[in-house]
Amino acid sequence: MKKFAVIFLILSLALSMGACSGSTGEPAASSGEPAASSAEPAETASRPEAFSQDEYTLYQNIFYNGYGPQFEGKKVEKEGVFVSLVDAYNGVIRHYVWGYYDQTRCCDWQWEFVPEDGAVLPANGSLVTVLGTFEADEAALDGYWITGAQVSTKQIYTGESAEIDMRSMSCTLERVQMYNVMYRSEDFEGRDFSAYGRIASLDPLMLEDPYYNGSWQNAFSYGGDIPAIGTMCVLRGNVAGGALAADSLEVME
Repeated sequence: MKKFAVIFLILSLALSMGACSGSTGEPAASSGEPAASSAEPAETASRPEAFSQDEYTLYQNIFYNGYGPQFEGKKVEKEGVFVSLVDAYNGVIRHYVWGYYDQTRCCDWQWEFVPEDGAVLPANGSLVTVLGTFEADEAALDGYWITGAQVSTKQIYTGESAEIDMRSMSCTLERVQMYNVMYRSEDFEGRDFSAYGRIASLDPLMLEDPYYNGSWQNAFSYGGDIPAIGTMCVLRGNVAGGALAADSLEVME
């Protein structure tokens, strides 16, 4: 199941995680039914965010410190940002709930989940609660996912969207999606995208990982003014030959 690009991702992520946090304390599983509510989820044009140091520690322990078998078959509940990822290597759409370690936004956690039959999924970027069973499975991108997942939407994101919506992804998930765009370009040709990252080069124009050097770089084109190298930007446009043909470029504050 693991293609070369995905293996490279896991190795680079392991290194970046080691730099983000040295916490390897005993994690606590999150479980139980979500609180019942008759209220309709709020709508927001601002991107919701989720922060949890506990989730990051648990994520690190499960995927890098061998704690995974302890949680197999257990009910888990996760609150975070929802996004779908196009996995062209395996021909599937993957769903994630994710968040950040803290407000620096450089360290993130993400849990893949399989929605229960008939589940209604919100727009990418929405804030959700996911309740399901944690399982080991070779079909999961990193070997574990949450199955039979009930998805409750807390905030519906109503802002900009794209077919390949990397702006709604964590840094880690954007890296996975960007590898797909670059190395399975035929599956993404002409599709509209959003992406965020740093200006890596002006000649040629290159965008790179928003936080980590040596992670990924991809060529882009844009007809307007280009900010200085190192500036964090959001690009929107269409995929062309595995590169990013941008119609707009916005500097992130």
